[in-house]
Amino acid sequence: MTASISEVVFGHLDDGTTVKRYTLRNQRGTEAVFANLGASWLGFKRPEDDESLVLGCDTLDTLSSQMAFMGATVGRFANRIGQGQFQMNDQTHQLEVNLPPHHLHGGSSGLSHKVWDSHITLVDDKIPTLTFRCHSEDGASGYPGNLNIEVTITLADDDRVQFKYNAQTDASTPISLTNHAYFNLAGESSGNLHGQEARIDSELFLESDETALPTGQIVQANGTGLDFSDWTDIAERLSTSDDPRLERASGLDHCFCYAQDRTVRRLASVRSKKQNVVLECFSDLPGMQFYTGNFLGGTPKNDAYKYNQHGAFCLEPGFWPDSPNHSDFPDCFFNENSPYSAIIEYSFKTMDE
Repeated sequence: MTASISEVVFGHLDDGTTVKRYTLRNQRGTEAVFANLGASWLGFKRPEDDESLVLGCDTLDTLSSQMAFMGATVGRFANRIGQGQFQMNDQTHQLEVNLPPHHLHGGSSGLSHKVWDSHITLVDDKIPTLTFRCHSEDGASGYPGNLNIEVTITLADDDRVQFKYNAQTDASTPISLTNHAYFNLAGESSGNLHGQEARIDSELFLESDETALPTGQIVQANGTGLDFSDWTDIAERLSTSDDPRLERASGLDHCFCYAQDRTVRRLASVRSKKQNVVLECFSDLPGMQFYTGNFLGGTPKNDAYKYNQHGAFCLEPGFWPDSPNHSDFPDCFFNENSPYSAIIEYSFKTMDE
């Protein structure tokens, strides 16, 4: 089979802006689907899969109206910033408070709401490559500095989807970009995570308060409801754990901590024995938010189908939430002399590989 990449018009927003949909296909026939609204990942299906392992929206209307950040590139700063404030150069910067009392995922004018420019190419006639670019203006949602962002996405023949992030700013500003893809290894419409087992390559996570904001304390996962040091059924953990952290968050929505040396490493794995598939997440970023779709319920796939609460999971590498307000957290500030870069990769394999 020949690798390919194509684009079609997905629809038009109310202001007439054209939104496109892209299909990357590798030489074994695996397809990954994206849209330039939010630089969103909306589908992933191998020849052996009955349906997509990545949740998406079938129409532009459902994509533009949903509130779950479906597959989107989120930022300027993914996750929460407490009270929407941070100090920099003896000055308080006030961001939009879009999830009271905090700032979340870059705000209402964040990257997930933008229509990105795009470029498609077939590198060496075999590697479908999609490049998204957008500009975030000085003052957007309260962030200082102009920011130019580029995300390059490739689909390899061994079913690895890689995201390379680069961003250049003209003023010091906090940056943490991630992909908010929702995965279900039994298929996007299976509705639950039964039989899907997670293993996380970290024994440390950030303690958080009732508003999901880090307290600053780093906690050992051993013996808690967040212990995924060995393969653990996600749905079973959600239904049986008496850890108040899970009850408070209506599931898992916690940041796991990794080394800060910016080496690409495996952060987590999820497998389904029934589907004979393993998903591995790699990144050079120092954190990963493990989220079990606690507020996914009611999000539309199309006019006839809505996703369930806990109907998918997210593996979101990034800087630690609220890092701008914790001097002992990884440094997330970048400036004109220090551009932002990161790698996030998702690898799909059969369990016997």
